[in-house]
Amino acid sequence: MNAKGIVVAVAALFLSIGAYAQSRPEASTTKHRLTINERKAKRAELKAKLAQMTPEERKAFKQAHHDKMQARLNAMTPEQRAKVLERRRQHKAQKDQEGK
Repeated sequence: MNAKGIVVAVAALFLSIGAYAQSRPEASTTKHRLTINERKAKRAELKAKLAQMTPEERKAFKQAHHDKMQARLNAMTPEQRAKVLERRRQHKAQKDQEGK
């Protein structure tokens, strides 16, 4: 194959890669939020699951969840972590106000 053929083949390769990249649908960056009824159903399902566990299983489950959440927090930047923790504090304060 001559040099001109190689150049044409490389150009065609780059053009096809570019066309493929442009045709791919963009990944959704917004997270699907559950409705109030879906959240209530999920919470009831979790409570039922926890009620069926033995105390040792429940403790292990809660520890695993705690470790998972800590790993997520540790993977965040300090700004993201502060934002998440502040949102948690506000949510907890709101729940405390509603409960009284």
